[in-house]
Amino acid sequence: MKRKILHAALILAVIAMAMVAPVFAGTDPATITVALPSDIVSLDPMDHNDIYSEKVSLLVFNRLFKFDTSFKVVPDVVASWKQPSAKEWLFTIKKGVKFHDGSEMTSADVKFSMDRSRESAKVKHVLSEVESVAVVDKYTVKVTTKVAFAPFLFTLAHAGVSIVPQKYASSADKWKNPIGSGPYQFVQWVSGDKIVLKKNPNYYDKAGMAQASSLVFKVIPEATSRTIALETGEVDVVLSLDSNDVKRATADSRLKVYQKPSTDIQYIGMNAEKAPFDNIKVRQAFNYAIDKDAVVLVALNGYGEVASSIIPSTIFGHKDGPYSYDPKKAQALLKEAKFDFKQVIKLWASGDTRKKIAEVVQANLSEIGVNAEIEMFEWGAYLQATNSGTQGIFLLGWGSNPDPDSMLTPLFSKGSIGAPAGWNWIRPSARRSTMT
Repeated sequence: MKRKILHAALILAVIAMAMVAPVFAGTDPATITVALPSDIVSLDPMDHNDIYSEKVSLLVFNRLFKFDTSFKVVPDVVASWKQPSAKEWLFTIKKGVKFHDGSEMTSADVKFSMDRSRESAKVKHVLSEVESVAVVDKYTVKVTTKVAFAPFLFTLAHAGVSIVPQKYASSADKWKNPIGSGPYQFVQWVSGDKIVLKKNPNYYDKAGMAQASSLVFKVIPEATSRTIALETGEVDVVLSLDSNDVKRATADSRLKVYQKPSTDIQYIGMNAEKAPFDNIKVRQAFNYAIDKDAVVLVALNGYGEVASSIIPSTIFGHKDGPYSYDPKKAQALLKEAKFDFKQVIKLWASGDTRKKIAEVVQANLSEIGVNAEIEMFEWGAYLQATNSGTQGIFLLGWGSNPDPDSMLTPLFSKGSIGAPAGWNWIRPSARRSTMT
């Protein structure tokens, strides 16, 4: 059956990268408590693709490669690698890397994990360019890609290609007590409350040994409550500081605020299979209707920049898109599209920051005669809803590694169909969403 591709204009890049980074209180190093805005989705690294679950997976599991503090890709458990040809890669892992149950990591675990990742609905886009994985010897695997794929090492640092023990992943535990090989071991997950990890005393990399005896991720959905928890010492780190609290935290001598340009973007997605967004003129009109500078100023208090492209300005390949704030042009396009101004547009969002963004967007749409109603979701339910095919217009974000492929392939490749990010392509037999 011929695959249908939805052709559209550029994605509606509403806001750019929030530039407020973690805040640290720095108390007892024996236990570090980190405030999260939302609960994790899963303890299985191949069963999530969100930033909160990823933070846990990156500590419990290892990958062939990782990113250093300068965001450069460097070896993790890989000892050596080479390319016999443009599409062939040989990876040899370090000997003596132990999983938390004491068993040694082998090439069989690497192959199993990569194959499992390729079959996962949540992260199969990460290795969509991989043709096959084969065991060469106890510590070496051969990976063949479909094409010559320059960003391959970057993709191997993704949490979705974490190396899991084949024996455990095939057991009946169902990821209730995950076993990895990372610097921290899993202790407890109380859904909606906290995730507890403890130091792995047998971690293979002595230089990268965990510095805290235990690590607690505390779920605190409300932004101001996270800041108060930091001030009172209930938590030591806030990873997502609300822009309203930046000056307050900066003025507190007990706290340290870190700010750095991000590789994240926030965007509006529109379901191009669902009216009225099945009309390209409506999608273009919404692009022109949003005052992106106002979003940054009002919703982020200036801590960000306008995202004029799907690729952040901090990443190679960035190019400004064609859309500017032009409400008159937006109105004209809606009239050409015979838009029904009596209908109510459901605008989906999740979290404090996106709620504020949605409110600015709602006001902008009101100015051109569009009635938008904001509908808020809990994070886990939101991820399911935005992949259901029933959404109309919604707010989400995407984070990238330093290579633009990590933006383009997941969001726009046909290999991403079936993954949470596979919104730009559809099949006649399945509903998918498109961003424009």
